[in-house]
Amino acid sequence: MAGSAIEPANPGSPSQSVAPSPVETQLALGDMARANAGGRLWVIAAAVPLLFMISGLVIRYAAFHSVSAVPGFEAYARALCRWDCAWYVDISEHGYERFPIPGQSNVGRWGFFPLYPMLVTTLRFAFPFSTILIATITSIACSYAACLVAWPLLEKNIRAYILYCAFLLSGPFSFHFTTFLTEPLFVVLTSCVFLALKRSNYLAAGVSCALLSATRLVGVLAVFAIVIQMFEQHRQQGGSAVSFPRWVLGRPDMLVAIFISPAGLFAYMLFLYLTVGDGFAFVHVQRAFGRVAGDPLLFLWDGLAAVPTKGWLPTAPQWSALAAIIGLTLSVVLGARRRYGAALFCASSIILPLITNLASMVRYVIGLAPLMMLIAELLSVSKLTYLVILALFLSACYFMTLAWIGGYLALV
Repeated sequence: MAGSAIEPANPGSPSQSVAPSPVETQLALGDMARANAGGRLWVIAAAVPLLFMISGLVIRYAAFHSVSAVPGFEAYARALCRWDCAWYVDISEHGYERFPIPGQSNVGRWGFFPLYPMLVTTLRFAFPFSTILIATITSIACSYAACLVAWPLLEKNIRAYILYCAFLLSGPFSFHFTTFLTEPLFVVLTSCVFLALKRSNYLAAGVSCALLSATRLVGVLAVFAIVIQMFEQHRQQGGSAVSFPRWVLGRPDMLVAIFISPAGLFAYMLFLYLTVGDGFAFVHVQRAFGRVAGDPLLFLWDGLAAVPTKGWLPTAPQWSALAAIIGLTLSVVLGARRRYGAALFCASSIILPLITNLASMVRYVIGLAPLMMLIAELLSVSKLTYLVILALFLSACYFMTLAWIGGYLALV
């Protein structure tokens, strides 16, 4: 009968549920599994540098305790505050002077860039601790953050990531990244530049470069890596070299990124001009530190020729020359791997200070994040090599910390 006919179900009715197909169920389960796996990886990525942060503190404190009768974390922080660290403490506490410091051969603080001392000064207003204590904790935090930023840059290669974190926080040069020097901030900002470029976020790269240029002079050189990345993107989209300038002019985000990249350096130059009367005081004061422009090849030759008069250990100039040569060689390797922006940035960041002399060259090279990540990648290919290097990093931390506290010149 027509009145008793069963009406077909309305597929659009909200009360009617449609069972998912087996394919849809499988896809949903796959997405959930990938999300859970990604979450676990990030937990591991956060835990690895935390582990090395703790182990590094224990190892360096043990080295400090073996040569000091004064216990305590602040005493430890003061013991590791060597060489340039004292200058940054003075800048954070007293600012920049208008004239050369009396009794110090016309030496001024202008050669030390302001961003990191400003950051520590700001934190000192918020926390009632000494400058060196705040700076030490901040440096450790910056190095930890640099590890987290390196995770996607290393393509989530867990072995390379572990080696990189161990190097920064528990390695033979970890004191450079855990005291009041610019290396911790420089490394994390450099990593931010290249992570932003990896994601084609040019505005973020420009802002990071601007901050980098206020941290150290060579930081401004990261702008070349930004332009190279833009050019590579243009070529990948089928553009020609001739049309590249017109293409950039049509991208406001790229123009802003390029123009704000040196903003930190220009702001510091303006400050020096208004207070000292010389916007290039950071360059001119280098003479007072014994840095005079010369032939970098001659500096390298003189460094290698400075053979030890006794013993077999290389002299400080030899270590510095070897560090520069290794850094430049690794820059070539970066170029061979088509990482042209990172290669140019690292090579120019080595050559620029090398034009004056070899001083602090070891510290400058190990502070170049792309080079240290490359080393971590190369040493993590073999499981045996990876384990041996990891053990060497941890064991060398103790003895190198003793050398740093003892004033070994090559580590300056």
